[in-house]
Amino acid sequence: MAATLWPKVPPNFVRTVLSGHSALGLVVGGLAYLLSLTGVLAVFMTDFERWEQPNVPEFAAMAPGALDQLYGEVMAAADGPADRLFITLPTAEAPRSAVYVGEQAWFATAEGALWGEVSHEWTHFLEHLHYYLSLPHTFGIAVVGLVGAAMVGLILSGLAAHPRIFRDAFALRWTSSPRLSQADLHNRLSVWGAPFHLVISLTGAYFGLAGVLLFLAGATVYGGDRDRLLAPLFGAAPAADAAAAPPPRLDAAVAQIAALAPAAEPSYLSVEAPGTRGQVIDVSANVPGQLVYAETWRFDGEARFQSKLGASDGGLGQQTAWAMYPLHFGSFGGLPIRLAYGALGLALCVVVASGVNIWLVRRRAQGRPAPKAERLWIATVWGSGLALAVAAVGMLAWEIPAEPVFWGLAALLLIAAPFAPETRSFSRLLRLATAAAILLVLAVHAARFGADALGPTALPVSLSLLAVALALGASTLIGRAGAEPALQPAPAPGE
Repeated sequence: MAATLWPKVPPNFVRTVLSGHSALGLVVGGLAYLLSLTGVLAVFMTDFERWEQPNVPEFAAMAPGALDQLYGEVMAAADGPADRLFITLPTAEAPRSAVYVGEQAWFATAEGALWGEVSHEWTHFLEHLHYYLSLPHTFGIAVVGLVGAAMVGLILSGLAAHPRIFRDAFALRWTSSPRLSQADLHNRLSVWGAPFHLVISLTGAYFGLAGVLLFLAGATVYGGDRDRLLAPLFGAAPAADAAAAPPPRLDAAVAQIAALAPAAEPSYLSVEAPGTRGQVIDVSANVPGQLVYAETWRFDGEARFQSKLGASDGGLGQQTAWAMYPLHFGSFGGLPIRLAYGALGLALCVVVASGVNIWLVRRRAQGRPAPKAERLWIATVWGSGLALAVAAVGMLAWEIPAEPVFWGLAALLLIAAPFAPETRSFSRLLRLATAAAILLVLAVHAARFGADALGPTALPVSLSLLAVALALGASTLIGRAGAEPALQPAPAPGE
């Protein structure tokens, strides 16, 4: 009966797949972990943006006439002629407004007055770290896409290498040897989170590799006209007409969304070629019940409706393209979905970390310990969070660019790791340092923003960071830390 219910998988097949799974994991382990960790944080980018500037005016809606007033103010304040104007509108997730023109960006009041400069540079750094690994954009997104594709391969090969996947679905041998406990943790979280992890990896690969393919195709198809290539997905570029024209009627355009799509929530708008006869207004909105990032309606400068993009009800390819961002970052369904993405993303971090741990513990069990490799991996796992926290301190306290701080500290930790005197002590030191750095982040944030740091805009993020710091501190008191690869001395030869 057992043989009928659980067909026997040839051992050679399992060994071959497992060997390839281990080799691939070791090759991409560090980048996969960094992308998983930053991905967890990126799910809450909107929350971090609000936390970085908690004193910005927040409101549920713009006042009548505010957008036209804002247009006049920003065009007067801009350094020069603008090719494009971008305005974010208050939503339930982000009840504030900002306007972007060229390299300049300001927040706006509900009445349409410029309030102050947008400055959430740490969140901006986090976004670019996750999207591009701080590399030049085209190359960076290709590397990220390749890591995403490798993670797809790891997930599928891991499932293929586990013939007892259903029988062992709830096996968790915490009191067994380090190798078995790490393997059970790795396998259980891998199996339970497989659908989510596969979606995240596939969409990550899509962003990277599709972007490269579109870039290459844009240089060769339609005589190098990338706008024409992308038009079926993102809409056609407006016809150019540089003759001067009255300011665009932004309030009138946004007001029409209520009639065109009564349930939609306008979230942002853009003006192409503002102040010219060729100007068009694109108003984008969240559509309830639709997974796509946004639907967009186009108007001319006089707010006459021209066309609808079709992201929510167009062709399958177009809807799929516009659903990739929400699927990858959990930007649908509100806070419950983001929290679920955060929890499952943390599980993915543990899966990646424990996968390399298993290999390290296996080497110790075989009498071939690699203590330098163990400490390098500890520096990767715990040093990433420490570097992110220190970068946040530098940015908040002294406006030091986050990118060199993060990569500089990460490099120093990797250089120092092989010389650490003892593996477990090194792990505990990094966890304590990360906890202390997070507490310092909170202290600097409170000193900078005063009462606003304790307001409803910033408090949820601050309390979450405090919980992380306390958990890291408490983990140093636990003799068996989950991300610690080597917890027992190497066996003597012959054991």
